[in-house]
Amino acid sequence: MDDTYLVEIRLARTRWRVKIITRAIAQTSGAERYQEQHPHVTLYGPFTLDDPRRLQFLLDTIGMIARTFGSIPFTIDGWERRDGMHGGVVAFSVRPSPALAELTATLARALSRFTVSLNGWDLQPDKKWFHVTIANRLPPGKSEEISSRFAAPEHDVLSRPADGSNITGLRTRILALVQRAGFLRRHHHGGPIQPVLLDDDGLRITVMHNEEILGEYDLLSHRWLKKEEIYDPRAWQQSMALYRQCAGFELSAPVVHGPDQIFLIADLHLGHANIIWYCSRPFVLSDVAEMDRVLIANWNYCVAPPDQVFFLGDLRYGRDARPEAEYRTLLNGNITFVAGNHDGNIRTAVPSALLACDGQEFILIHDPADAPIGFSGWIIHGHHHNNDLRAFPFINFAKKRINVSAEVVGYCPVSLQEICRIIRSQAIGSGKSLLLRHPVVD
Repeated sequence: MDDTYLVEIRLARTRWRVKIITRAIAQTSGAERYQEQHPHVTLYGPFTLDDPRRLQFLLDTIGMIARTFGSIPFTIDGWERRDGMHGGVVAFSVRPSPALAELTATLARALSRFTVSLNGWDLQPDKKWFHVTIANRLPPGKSEEISSRFAAPEHDVLSRPADGSNITGLRTRILALVQRAGFLRRHHHGGPIQPVLLDDDGLRITVMHNEEILGEYDLLSHRWLKKEEIYDPRAWQQSMALYRQCAGFELSAPVVHGPDQIFLIADLHLGHANIIWYCSRPFVLSDVAEMDRVLIANWNYCVAPPDQVFFLGDLRYGRDARPEAEYRTLLNGNITFVAGNHDGNIRTAVPSALLACDGQEFILIHDPADAPIGFSGWIIHGHHHNNDLRAFPFINFAKKRINVSAEVVGYCPVSLQEICRIIRSQAIGSGKSLLLRHPVVD
């Protein structure tokens, strides 16, 4: 097809993780030639212009619509297989936010007036299939073969066997290591591929002309990027910084709070560049110092010097990270360190701690698998980051677990009092797990 166009949002924070998973699935199923090279969510198209001279009008229309939006959140949730116009399709399922659904519908209404869409969903945007393609144009039977490797969602990979052992906790840690070291390659030989659950935000709208980028609109600075900016890592770093500020992941002023607050956070991993890729953090791999600066500033904007803080493990990691003692001098608060698996040099760290608040009992521990068997209170933990949000969301009401890893609590310490308020508000609610805690932005 000559002179076709496509309007899409390419993945931002999750791009590396999704590409690694996609590549592993394609390689282990012999589907490399069908693999999607640029993970994205399609907004409109592919389509053709009814008049090629209306190219600038196309960009102007998209820009006029896009300037009314900010970053576009969505959730990647599991797998899906469908038959497309040109063969089988295997994809990550996407749960759209209201903003993504509205942007898609608005674009469809405006662009359909002067384009000819080759995608039937554009005529029914309210029924659109949102997805991120893993492989497409698959021959008969290939999509079924690939999807047969996918496991159904596991609601709780840490539930203990009746004998009280911790087989599944060990399995979780092994899978995490496998995913980070070889990312699914060895895992394919040992069992089905577990479904992902990742949150992301579209930061730019990309307009494709055949196989080339025609233009890219930055949703944070509200402008079309110059050609050289599209591929410039420094421009991407600026987009990511604007996103952090808008999302509340990078604070700029102290957060006012009442007295006697107790703050909690885990897994800062200061100095650890690869954690940016592993856990889809909103930073760039080339500037770990920027990540450290933001995480430390967020801590100090939330925590005053006299406040009590419990840090639940893994303060720093890697040979390029500064010593723990040096990081400690940069952080406000009266800090109790709960030992993580990367905290061997913190001599004052304790294995766990008990707290009571609002009639609830809490145990604070790095790895929830190490909590005492039979403990009937709430387990506050880290360790899992955002690598298994299905089992370890911010608050799992059914299992009475609270994940305060930095990625899950929005890179800002959360107070125990806030957690108690959330628990109390859910006492008469559905009890459905709360996936993420994002700081409130005025």
